[in-house]
Amino acid sequence: MQTILITGAGSGIGHDTAFALARRGHTVIATTHTEESAVKLREEAKESDLKITCAKLDILIKEDRLAAIKKWTPTILINNAAIGQSGPLAEIPIARVEANFATNVFATLSLTQEAVKEMITRGSGRIIIIGSTVGRIGLPYVGAYAMTKYALEGAADVLRLELSPHNIFVSLIEPGKIHTQFNQKMVASKYDWFGEDSAFASDVARVKGYEKLILTKQVSTKSVVKAIIHAVEATRPKSRYVRPRSMAAVMLLARVLPDKVKDFVLKRI
Repeated sequence: MQTILITGAGSGIGHDTAFALARRGHTVIATTHTEESAVKLREEAKESDLKITCAKLDILIKEDRLAAIKKWTPTILINNAAIGQSGPLAEIPIARVEANFATNVFATLSLTQEAVKEMITRGSGRIIIIGSTVGRIGLPYVGAYAMTKYALEGAADVLRLELSPHNIFVSLIEPGKIHTQFNQKMVASKYDWFGEDSAFASDVARVKGYEKLILTKQVSTKSVVKAIIHAVEATRPKSRYVRPRSMAAVMLLARVLPDKVKDFVLKRI
């Protein structure tokens, strides 16, 4: 059994993964952005009769990151915590892009670096990064978020090569349209600043069309959780897991025939 630290476990993929792994007998440390969320998660775990350590871990805070790794010395780190900013990339305030990178890329990498130090000393470990299909197929009006996931694609590939000699596996999970409320929050974030005075105000109908594309036909976290379990427990975990599996063909086409995929997506709007 493994000692698994999960970030962003208060809801969605992180939450469901924490409970699934605890049911399988692993030692799970489910962390959340705030103490309030940790308390709620602790109560839910107790009601489910599951032994899950629930704690606050703000990955943006250096002291939180250092304390978490020192206290729990996880054999597996699941980097799930993320935020999403939306809106026209040609106009979105740069501060929002920076905030998206601060959480999704820089803080995630910083926590990973601390975990890896312990893993190298131990001689084994696993890093699981929750990416996204938009990390390979960027969609309009979620560009800031997509950029961070593209960055994580590169990070995962490099870490995999660098850490393999130390018996540390790195897996990237690429969820598609998963029903967790994350997409709803991300889509809504642009309306804090995007309005009638925008240079893209005449594109509102198109923007709404892409919102519909993102928010309809979402599926449960079940397939993603199964992929994470495989990445945790398999003797030879995969480098990438695209979920749901139906997205795998689209991802392949996006690499081989990018213009065809672009035309297909545009026709859906």
